[in-house]
Amino acid sequence: MPVPSRCAYIAVVVALFICLIALFQTGTVSSPSSLHLDDVTDFVSSPFSSYKDEAQNKSTQQAASSTTSASAVASSTVPAVVSNVPISYDKTTPPSTGCEAVVNAAQQKLISEYQQLLKGIRYVNIWGYLETENKGDAAIWSAQQILLSMMGIETMEACRFMDKGCNMTKFTQALDDHKPNSAIIMAGGGNFNDYYWEDQPSRIEMIKHFTQTPIRAFPQSIHMTHDDRINRTKAAFLSHPNLQLAARDAPSYQWLEETFEGEKVSTDIAIADSIGQGEVKTVLTPDIAFMWGSRPDFRVNTPKEYDVLILARDDKEISAGNSKSIPFGHGNLDLGGSIGNVSYWKVDWKFTPTPSIDGDHRETGKNQRAWAKATEGFRMLGAANFVITDRLHGHILSTLIGTPHVVMDSKLGKNINYHDTWTKDCACTRVAEDIDEAQEFAKMFFEKEKEEGRWNGELVHGAESEQEDGSE
Repeated sequence: MPVPSRCAYIAVVVALFICLIALFQTGTVSSPSSLHLDDVTDFVSSPFSSYKDEAQNKSTQQAASSTTSASAVASSTVPAVVSNVPISYDKTTPPSTGCEAVVNAAQQKLISEYQQLLKGIRYVNIWGYLETENKGDAAIWSAQQILLSMMGIETMEACRFMDKGCNMTKFTQALDDHKPNSAIIMAGGGNFNDYYWEDQPSRIEMIKHFTQTPIRAFPQSIHMTHDDRINRTKAAFLSHPNLQLAARDAPSYQWLEETFEGEKVSTDIAIADSIGQGEVKTVLTPDIAFMWGSRPDFRVNTPKEYDVLILARDDKEISAGNSKSIPFGHGNLDLGGSIGNVSYWKVDWKFTPTPSIDGDHRETGKNQRAWAKATEGFRMLGAANFVITDRLHGHILSTLIGTPHVVMDSKLGKNINYHDTWTKDCACTRVAEDIDEAQEFAKMFFEKEKEEGRWNGELVHGAESEQEDGSE
């Protein structure tokens, strides 16, 4: 190449590179991995209803665009519909696999926040230990242990109530033995509420009792509606001089901010209790289960046992996800159209026994039991081609393994609150208003899989129906 031509070529390449950098800096072009996890204020001003309405408008516009395109001359170009609707609210396409960028960013957010929040702490007691068959609770506990182990922090004791199932002498002594490097951490989850009013009173009494011990929290969803219970919570929490709370969704964080921002315990209370004036610190982080990180191995390596897993609540929090028209157990689900019947398993994993940890050789370790239950939850999700759920950790664990799924809300609103704060940009997720819309997404998914040769149109687990009673 002659020298002048080579110089001109280099100049053009440099100019294009500079322009591209400028576009990224101004936001004209967005980086695929730019997740803006700290920018949660958009959710507060753009709740579910506005996303839903905009998604509906987008669907109508796209249909109109398709009609215009079909009648236009071949050389004409139909402009793309511009929308700020997150991908998971797109009503026109099914979910796909994977969401590693969001998962990895959420995990890093947790590590970054808790490196600061747990600075100087080496030994902890956990408050709020809960063992049930709920695979979501088990995933939370295991994820907490992953984070603490990563930071070189030892878990000593775990309790849920002061007056039952807890050796308070042993619990207190463990903290005293490791002062000033010991603390209490309140477990994460969804029981910071006055709907059940079981764990919150216990939490209040614990905080009032351990005023000389630093108290931290793993992320919680918050649902408080009764003034008297809010006031009891506020008075107890503000009586503690070293308390930090964590929310896992924007509305919960907003509640903490509005309830505790700038508040201090009254001077009279402080003098009476001899503890000094408390001040509650608050933070917003993703759900602790994201400490599991991206786990596509559960999706890729688990043999498929059913086409659709319907992971459905079977308690009083059922709301948008009401699927009573579909029996619990194994069976066939008619999606209609070119798909017809697909195999399904409908279950609430809160009542599903975990293999190999009970019986003659019962596993007694807290961590070991939680790990077995959590991995069984991952396996249940990974054994499906498609998941429909109204459980928050059905959505979160499906996101971690990248399984295409639909999430519907529960009575306390925590599913969509969480989704709209952290996971709305996951292509493996779609939000449905009810079970009928969820099945429409399933139909779209299998139609696309069939068209692209990834699904042969046959049931994964036989054609026979094995309906079972789901009342455990």
